[in-house]
Amino acid sequence: MKPSSTLILSTGLVVAVATGGLAVYGTRAEAVDDAARMRAAEEVAASAPDRAVKQIPASAATETGGPLQAQAQAIVGTAEGWSVMAWSVDRQQTLFSINGDQVRTPASNNKVYSTVWALEMLGPEYRFPTDLLSTGPVQNGVLQGDLVLRGSGDPAFGYPSYDRDPMKPLRAMAEALKRRGVTQVTGGIIADATIDDGKHHGPNWPRDTGNGAAQYAPTVSGLPFNRNMLWVEFQDGKMQTFPRDAAIPVVWTQRGGRAVAVRKPDNDTIVVRGAPGGRGSRYGVGANEPALLAPSALRQALQEAGITVAGPVRLGKTPAGAKLVHRHYSITLGEMIPQANRHSDNFFAEHFWKAAAAKATGEGSYQKGGLASAAFYRQHAGVPQGQLWQADGSGLSADNRTSAFALVQALNFANQQPWSHLFHESLPVAGQPGGTLNRMYVGQAAAGNLHAKTGYIKHVRTLSGYVKTADGELVVFSFLYNGPNTSGARGVQQNLGNLIATYKP
Repeated sequence: MKPSSTLILSTGLVVAVATGGLAVYGTRAEAVDDAARMRAAEEVAASAPDRAVKQIPASAATETGGPLQAQAQAIVGTAEGWSVMAWSVDRQQTLFSINGDQVRTPASNNKVYSTVWALEMLGPEYRFPTDLLSTGPVQNGVLQGDLVLRGSGDPAFGYPSYDRDPMKPLRAMAEALKRRGVTQVTGGIIADATIDDGKHHGPNWPRDTGNGAAQYAPTVSGLPFNRNMLWVEFQDGKMQTFPRDAAIPVVWTQRGGRAVAVRKPDNDTIVVRGAPGGRGSRYGVGANEPALLAPSALRQALQEAGITVAGPVRLGKTPAGAKLVHRHYSITLGEMIPQANRHSDNFFAEHFWKAAAAKATGEGSYQKGGLASAAFYRQHAGVPQGQLWQADGSGLSADNRTSAFALVQALNFANQQPWSHLFHESLPVAGQPGGTLNRMYVGQAAAGNLHAKTGYIKHVRTLSGYVKTADGELVVFSFLYNGPNTSGARGVQQNLGNLIATYKP
């Protein structure tokens, strides 16, 4: 695709005007040589698995003569900011469409694209490896060189929800080194997170994330550990951190009221102000340089195993000739997917998306990932050019763009894959506990039937997924709203879901 002209929006986004619509490329710097990058992304997308998929025709996005069109329009009313579509998979028919081809900010509906792309690029049985390597020989119990901890972006590494002891994989590494007779390391520990582009938060994230300081949106890394959080703990008035002796500065100012741990955006120094609120107080802050956490925890595990490390923890790339000591494999991607979809976990979604980007382009890059994702969905799912741009994997970025039709196409694509059941099961279910739809549709027609991804950031409320009609027809839908009345939009989305659930031709 060769753009005919380029527009710079007030947000800093670059929009290339081309045949077929608008293609959002990202920031001004990222638009340099965009035509060459798009050609490369198209080549990468062509290498993805190519299964026969029955795509929805592009004309379906603008069809307004469906059997539920008038009722849907009455529910939405005259409010602006909507992009809405519902498509019957069984009858291959548009049930209703309101601005179905117009792009909106999707919030966490963006996770649909991230999880589907990861499942297709990596496969549901994929396990993230994290490697311990050594760079020198062992003589009389002394390793003459460095240790290297090399990551692949495993969001479950040291994650307490999957293993009560986040130190377990690192202790296994320490034991593997101990079995080789090592008691001392003359060098330090190199943290290799270079599978990632080194950008630890997405573009234009909400200010309250603190560029990854917040627990709901911690930083992203090629070498994650324990949700990339540094934990500050108080016991009997004394402060310690987890991991211990982390290569991240912590300053405790005891003046003031109850303690709070914070850091400034793009500054790794964590400041604890105030006094701890009783025994066992614990505070977590997302690290600005998260790749320092895992090797710090490894040093702690080595100390517990009786192995001393003379040198410091530092960032770097695995040297040529380094020897594998131990490889840790994560749980499967398929086991992790519900964490991103059912619980709308931003941390997992970001790492899935960057892992798919790394598989596609060789690097987990926000810049490369957006192009590769758009090319993949255009070629394999039939998403029209200009109706999808992923600025990040979670949907936190206000720079993400999609139409309702694009999401319906992606969900239609997912429904035809070998892993479709896993994907369906990963979504929250209306009115049921254990997901982000637990308070919607309670006691209503769609309860227990509709399963969909929710989305919410400032001035955005979205819902996209699947629901069956009263006759059991499977319907793919997307309800996207951008505007100030997000509380009212929630009610509209409930009414649209119930409209489909009660529909009987």
